Amino acid sequence: MREAKATLRAGMRALRKLRGPGERAAAGRAAAQLLAELLPTLPRGPVAIFHALPDEIDTTPAIAAIAASGRSVVLPRQAGRTRPLDFHAFRPGDPLMPGPFGVLEPIAAAPRLEPAVLIVPLLAFDRRGGRLGYGAGFYDRTIAALRGRGCAPPAIGFAFAFQEVDEVPLAPTDARLDAIVTEREVIRVGEPPTAGR
Repeated sequence: MREAKATLRAGMRALRKLRGPGERAAAGRAAAQLLAELLPTLPRGPVAIFHALPDEIDTTPAIAAIAASGRSVVLPRQAGRTRPLDFHAFRPGDPLMPGPFGVLEPIAAAPRLEPAVLIVPLLAFDRRGGRLGYGAGFYDRTIAALRGRGCAPPAIGFAFAFQEVDEVPLAPTDARLDAIVTEREVIRVGEPPTAGR
C-alpha cells in the first residue's frame, strides 16, 4: 500500500510540473465556474478551500466565486503535525502567511469558523471518491474529526482532470470524497457519469 501510494504520488507530481502557469490559470477559471454552479446544491454555511501551491490547479478564481456567492470563505491553518486542521475566515485581499509546508494560511487572528463544505487538494482521485493526498494525513484527520462531532460536511476534491486514475490505493483511515470538481466536469460520487464540458 505504502509503495503503491508513493509511486502514484511521484507520477502525479511529475505530471503536474509539466503544466505551465497559463494552463493552471485557465483550468482554475473553468473549474471555478463549475464550482459556482454546484454551490447552490451544497449545505449552507462557510466553504473551506485551500490556497493552491504553485503546481496545483489555481484556486484563486474559486475563492472569488465562493465569496461572490455570499458565503464565507475559510482557509485551513495547521494546528500541529498530528492534529486536524483549523479553519479561519478569509476575504480576498486579507493577509496570508506561509504555513509549515509553504501553503499560504490566514493569520491566527482571523476568526475561526467551522466549515459546512470542505474543498480539498489532492494528487490523484478516482470516480468512487478515492483520494490520494500528500501523505501527512491532515485532511483525513480533519474529515474524521468533523464527522466524529456529528458534522458531515461534504468533501469535494478540486483538481485537474488528468489527475483521475482508475483506482486510488486506500487504507481504512483514508476518507473518501463526495464529489470532485475539475476543469471539465463535476463528478458526483455514486451517480452515473455525465458528459463533460
